[in-house]
Amino acid sequence: SIYHDETREWLEGKVILFDTSIYHDAINDSEEMRYILMLRVWHPDLTEEERGALQLIYDILEIPELLDKDPKVADRAEDMAKKMREFPLKDGAIGGGFGGGAGGGKGKKGKGKNKKKGRK
Repeated sequence: SIYHDETREWLEGKVILFDTSIYHDAINDSEEMRYILMLRVWHPDLTEEERGALQLIYDILEIPELLDKDPKVADRAEDMAKKMREFPLKDGAIGGGFGGGAGGGKGKKGKGKNKKKGRK
């Protein structure tokens, strides 16, 4: 894993923790599957207004229909976004905050080795 200008290896049986909001690469060069546990938390210095603005961005990325010009489509999308943020999950909600992540959006599934590059 490359973080800032550091390279760190993931060692079996050890934990590595880093801030994924900073540009980084995470590459699995092994032939084995790698499992990660990603926890997303709000930075404690964010105001409620800033959290709301960021949540809106995450919701729109997950449910683009929130911006639909048809009020009925946008209303259904808003209901879905509200369900995504419910905890515990209720009524078939598909995720929880920060974009849900539990299958609500459309994405491409990579082939081959696990590789991640980009900003979060």
